[in-house]
Amino acid sequence: MAPIIAALCLSFVLPLPLDTARHARGATPAPALMEAAATTYRLNNYLLPAPLTPRNNMVLVKLRKSEEGETSRGLVLAASQRKIRDGEVAAAGPGLTHPESGQLLPTGVGAGDHVLCEEIVMEGEAIDYLGEKHRMLPDSRVVATLEGGVMSAATFKPSGERLLVRLPKAVEETASGIALAGLGDSGELPSQGEVVAVGPGQLNARGEHNPMPVAPGEFVVFGRYAGSELDFEDGFKYKVVFARECLAKW
Repeated sequence: MAPIIAALCLSFVLPLPLDTARHARGATPAPALMEAAATTYRLNNYLLPAPLTPRNNMVLVKLRKSEEGETSRGLVLAASQRKIRDGEVAAAGPGLTHPESGQLLPTGVGAGDHVLCEEIVMEGEAIDYLGEKHRMLPDSRVVATLEGGVMSAATFKPSGERLLVRLPKAVEETASGIALAGLGDSGELPSQGEVVAVGPGQLNARGEHNPMPVAPGEFVVFGRYAGSELDFEDGFKYKVVFARECLAKW
């Protein structure tokens, strides 16, 4: 009789699930499972079931708090027509579809990229995401990416048809013998300088970059109020301008 009772008892003992058995033995859950369980996606105090995903050419940027004149990782934000902020891309949309060709025009940045972007009043959306301040902007407001997250003229990669122009300190003479006027008594920055870096060009209907009309090493003249001022603390002042804002080159 005893063997029969023992057999019946064993037949009703169900095995523990694998994860439960591991916990029973004191094993640690897989890191991926722990991270997934610990992540809470919160947008403006609302809980989300999944990460925030920008649509079209929108870019979600976690901005660093920077005030005018504040040194921010080697960059001095100067007063200009466009306020430039630095931050890191949290997420980016796939891009826009051209209305005529149907070609996807991909967004030029991705998650993890360190960027400088233009913050313009009444454009974009300021949001609180994952407990930190972010801004949702169209990719056209991304001025440049910073290679390795380092703030310098050498790591500055302009977006689209933008140029990084180094302004002369004082009266300088180029290799061709042309004198460039530096900062005058009025305190106004000169409207010419040497092109240090150029963007890949504007995307056309085929999703290809149009060739840039200027190249690094060339000198350009642009409108006095064109562009945004930058200072990388290397002793020079810079401006970021669009190629279309250049009036002449040599």
